[in-house]
Parts: sequence; structure tokens; C-alpha cells
Amino acid sequence: MHYSIYQWISIGFAGVSALSMAGVVALMVLRKRNIEFPIFVSYLVFGALATVLGLLGYFYTSCLNYQYLYWVIGFLFVALEFGVMYEVFANAFKPYSALIDLGRMIFAWASAFLLIAAVLTAVATVGPQESKLTAAMHVLERSMRLIECGLLVLFFLFEKRLGLSWRIPSISIAIGLGCSAAMDLSVSYLKTIFVSRTWQFEIVNTITYLAVVALWSYCMAAQKVERKNVLDSKNRLIFQRWNEVLVGVGYSEPAFASTGVDSFLPSVERTVERVMARKLVN
Repeated sequence: MHYSIYQWISIGFAGVSALSMAGVVALMVLRKRNIEFPIFVSYLVFGALATVLGLLGYFYTSCLNYQYLYWVIGFLFVALEFGVMYEVFANAFKPYSALIDLGRMIFAWASAFLLIAAVLTAVATVGPQESKLTAAMHVLERSMRLIECGLLVLFFLFEKRLGLSWRIPSISIAIGLGCSAAMDLSVSYLKTIFVSRTWQFEIVNTITYLAVVALWSYCMAAQKVERKNVLDSKNRLIFQRWNEVLVGVGYSEPAFASTGVDSFLPSVERTVERVMARKLVN
């Protein structure tokens, strides 16, 4: 099969992306950061393998099951990205176990909501099964990108207040995911307007991701610094107050298992009231 110069450029960038992700994994293993971020390592390994499989599917398009493999890979990739975001959150709020427990519950509810939205989208889509699965994957991917952009905005706006730095590996991971997600959403929109420029936008998207991988490589290869989290923040008393209140109302992991759906929102309301009351007293 004959490929154009543009197709060969795209294939080359994809190969470089896979090698770059493998390089970040090697750096993390050498620096022993894989113990600190196991989900992120799995995300990179899976991303490199998925890219290789994608290239094989590109060269051998006659494979009947390739489309189904694409859907499976896409779903697993979204799940790993969600896990990476939770890992970053847990790393930043590590001193406060109750906040982490609450965050775990919120992440679980968000993942369940995304799955329900994807299923409803697939059911509501008119057409063959392939169209339904594609629509469901688009909902999952777009929702995931929006969440990652929100995480990026959070760290950009509150970086100083939280006492965090972009050089810290966990924060660099969050910033990288957010920048990549923002570019991916922009490219998806621009491709619908400038259809003839699709391949150029795809290359720009890939270059952006390579820059993100370079950022991760720099932060992982840099000399280890003292880990920072919200405990180092000037506003740590706010987080400490929230943590104490959550512990007081029983927001721990065993409590999550026994708390019903109906009591979740009232418990959150009571928690907010207690925090505000304690703030007024202080």
C-alpha cells in the first residue's frame, strides 16, 4: 500500500510518542518514582502499547476485529486517566486521610456517572452497533478531557495557595494531562470547521503531547526535592478544619461502605454547616 508523505509523518510522530512514553517509564524506574505513581506508570505503559497496536492496525486495516480493539483500548485508556487524576489528588492531599476518603467517593460517583452517560448515549444513538459504541466512546473521551481541563485550571489558579509547584512530579502530571486535554478538545473542534486541514491539526496535537511527555521526563529526571503537598500551604488550616470535620461526621472508608445514597447529600450539607460554624467561631 502506498502512503503519502503526510501519512508517513503521522506514523513517525506516533512512533516517537511510543518511545517517549517508554523513556519516561524507564526514568521513573531508575528514580524509583514508579512506587509513588504506580497508576501513572501503568498509564504510560498502556499508552505506548496502544500506540504500537494502533500503528499495526493502520498498516493492516483488513483486521476484522480492529474496530472492537479500538473501543476496548479507548475505554481502558479513559479508566487509567481517571485513576491518574485520583492518584494526583491523593498525593497532594496525602496528610488528610478524611479528605482523601471523600475524594475517593466523589471519584467513584463521577466514574459511575460517566458510565451511565455513555450507556444512555449508546442507547439513544440511532444506527448500527458500531455507531452506538463510537458515540459512547466520544462521550467518555470528551467528558474526561473536560475533567482534566478543570484539574489544570484548579492547579493554575490555586498553585500558590495550595503551596504546590509545577516542578513537583504529581503537579507536572496534572498540568501535562490538562494541557494535552485542552489541545485535544481544540483540535476536535477545529477539525469540524477546517476539514481539509485535519492531518495538520492531528500533527499539532501529537507535538503538544510530545511536549507534555518532555515535561514529565524533566520532572522525573530532576533531582528529588522535598515532597510538597497542601500541608505546606499557607491555607493548611482550612484543609485541616475540613479534615477534622469529616472525621467527626464519620467520613472514613468504612463509613463509605455503610452510607446509603439517600444520606450522602444531607451528610455533605451537615459537614459544610459545621465547617462554616467552626470558621465563624475562630
